[in-house]
Amino acid sequence: MQQLLLSSPSIIFLMISVGLIYFLLIFHFAGRNKSLVTKLEILFFGIFVITIAGSAGALIGPLPKLHPQVLAFLSTTPPTVFGNLSFYAMFLSILSSRLRYTLKNFINVLAVLGYKAPFFSSFILMVGFSFLWSETPVVSLRFALVIFLTSIFAIYLGKQYSWTEIYRFWRWVNIIVVILCVFQALKDNQQPAWYGILGHKNTFSFVMVQTALWWLMYAFYSSKKRNLSLLFFVISFFAIIQGDSGASKVLLVSLISLWGYFSIAKKMTVQWAFVSIILFMIVSVCLTIVVTENLNFIVVDTLNKDMTLTGRTDFWPIIVEKINQRPILGYGIAGFWQKWRGINNPANDVIVVKTQFQPEHSHNGFLDIGLSVGWLGLSLFACSFFNNVAKAVIYLSKNRLPEAGLPLLLLTYTLMTNLTETGLLGPTSIWFWYVVTTVRLTLDTAKNERQEKL
Repeated sequence: MQQLLLSSPSIIFLMISVGLIYFLLIFHFAGRNKSLVTKLEILFFGIFVITIAGSAGALIGPLPKLHPQVLAFLSTTPPTVFGNLSFYAMFLSILSSRLRYTLKNFINVLAVLGYKAPFFSSFILMVGFSFLWSETPVVSLRFALVIFLTSIFAIYLGKQYSWTEIYRFWRWVNIIVVILCVFQALKDNQQPAWYGILGHKNTFSFVMVQTALWWLMYAFYSSKKRNLSLLFFVISFFAIIQGDSGASKVLLVSLISLWGYFSIAKKMTVQWAFVSIILFMIVSVCLTIVVTENLNFIVVDTLNKDMTLTGRTDFWPIIVEKINQRPILGYGIAGFWQKWRGINNPANDVIVVKTQFQPEHSHNGFLDIGLSVGWLGLSLFACSFFNNVAKAVIYLSKNRLPEAGLPLLLLTYTLMTNLTETGLLGPTSIWFWYVVTTVRLTLDTAKNERQEKL
């Protein structure tokens, strides 16, 4: 049917004409109705976050062609590039009446980020300039620009909306992803483990964990729609079980434990709360490693895992050696995993000897950062991460739950999910929410400092 429709020039012209009419009508009414344009902005961000969900994005309908990463692939066809850019241009045009006002302080926000979040800003700049030392500068530049696009959208969302608004948006977008995933899994009879529309069971399970936690917290703190919230939690929890990911089960227990610990941390001084949260993260990381690698009974019989994190520990030492070959600046963004280069692929000899498995990424977000921008870049990111933890502890101490706990939960989630999977740096929802958290924490901290001086 699709080929039949696209094979007729008259039908294509009619479709374009109808689309243009709808666009002009929406553009007209959006310029006259502030409430409508605000809702359209939320709709745009909802589509965008679902499109980049997880580490690879949603694999349903037209969403893969709307993913920003298609702009970076050398193999992307011109019509796909045109359609992708047209989608974003259309939405930005519709939102122009609102953006004229909301973007007035955008430069000031960037300046605050540069001053109050120097490690994060330096890391972003290093990512942007990494094409200068990449063996494939065009590829690195294109991927860096796509990361910048994702980061700009995240910065805007972080500066424009409060934690309360972000929390509400986050819950609903995630449950939409869960519903789509469950529907797809049931439709395709995905066995033995579900992956929904997200392509991989671990990515699927991690998103389910986040959704389950957000709705469980909302049910606990808000009596409004409590039954609906609990229903969404049950659906998400059921999906976690069906995802058959041992790491996701450890993650859920860790995040719920951290949430329960917040009431104790809020009573401590900021310094002791920071130390205790860091210790909690260390224990959670150690627990993840122990459960998924060392305990034979739990790993093999209960969580259905092998003893080497599905072979990851077999090639991680090789990747560390590769980083040490270019330790300061790395290989540039998207400059290492380049299977299309054949024998010139820098990752060509990253192979698990006993199985001849050749990975397509590090299965560790932090190692992938090291490959892209070296130990220097990874150090900048680590400093940015711990700086965010410090700000998140301050925010926790001065605000009410559940919103006060969101930053620390997100940071812990980011840390634990990137131990065994990747997606930390790129046009992914993991990176998107990390940037949103960084921006919101930085602005809140700066605001509190100004109020204390008055």
